Amino acid sequence: MILRIVLGRFPPDRGADALVELRARLAEAARPIAGLESLIIGARRAFVPDGEGPAVEAAIVTVWVDVERMLRATADREEQRFLAGRLRLPFVVETTDYFEIVDRTFAALPQDTLSLLRILRLRARSSEESRLIATLRDQQQRFVDLGLIASHLGRRITPEGQVEAVGVRVWPDLESIRIATHGRPELPLFAEELAEWQDTLTLDLYDGVEIVPKLPDAQGPPMFVLDGDWRIVDLTPTAAALLGLPAADLVGRRATLVEEGATNGTDWVTILMTKGMASGAGAWHVPEVGDVLIRFTARRDVPIPGRHAVVVARWQDPAPTVADLDRAIAEAFPGRDATA
Repeated sequence: MILRIVLGRFPPDRGADALVELRARLAEAARPIAGLESLIIGARRAFVPDGEGPAVEAAIVTVWVDVERMLRATADREEQRFLAGRLRLPFVVETTDYFEIVDRTFAALPQDTLSLLRILRLRARSSEESRLIATLRDQQQRFVDLGLIASHLGRRITPEGQVEAVGVRVWPDLESIRIATHGRPELPLFAEELAEWQDTLTLDLYDGVEIVPKLPDAQGPPMFVLDGDWRIVDLTPTAAALLGLPAADLVGRRATLVEEGATNGTDWVTILMTKGMASGAGAWHVPEVGDVLIRFTARRDVPIPGRHAVVVARWQDPAPTVADLDRAIAEAFPGRDATA
């Protein structure tokens, strides 16, 4: 997958608040664009030093399934065809950079309100690449524990032969970062771990909106049903959104989950089959998306023997309870006694 970062400027009247008002239209405009998997738009107020007055600096971050579809959408007169045309965003492009995605983590669904976008860049010698990427990867779970919504980690080789790593992170708001950095939101988190690359480090903050155009709209309880081979046989649009793909792409997938703190070393499937109930949390790995961090509660042999119902939530949401699962079963399968 390709991470594409375009920096430039919006007109003075097109700040982050305006983007929130346009969010629904942007989602509709992005949905039919082939290969576009994610769209994050950030904006911040700035003053141009040459006396032109206030300006809105902006970043348009997109994630693409492959290079071919990305180029078809953006290569020819991008400002007119893609940004101003298909997305209807008046935008002056200043720089465009491309990165290979090496890691993605999702802990909450995109917010309807403003989020905080942080773009961290670091450069290293090619011999240091594996250590730099490993350092950034190792920080992901700690970001999640601090409230992270989504993270995209990319790398590229610069014209000078160096490795540039970029972390694009979406946070709920500035306050969450202010708390995590002890009142210094302009600093990177866990900066001491990046000390040897600090001379190459840049960090930019924007207010913005995150759009995942292929996710279905939430409908029904957040529940899916597994068969005896632990494959998804049915799910609601809400569960599909939480798991990161359209429902049609999830049916038939095996429910593999890397658990966080499995009970006494026993995996949730074993607990479910022996006790009839299981709850847990962990990383649901979706090859086309990344690691979607979820919490879940499951009941065996519901709605029928040999089928198992699971209610799910993203990591940053409250963990679903047995009562939540039973309400979901009652809604999805009227008249079915979940405890029978």
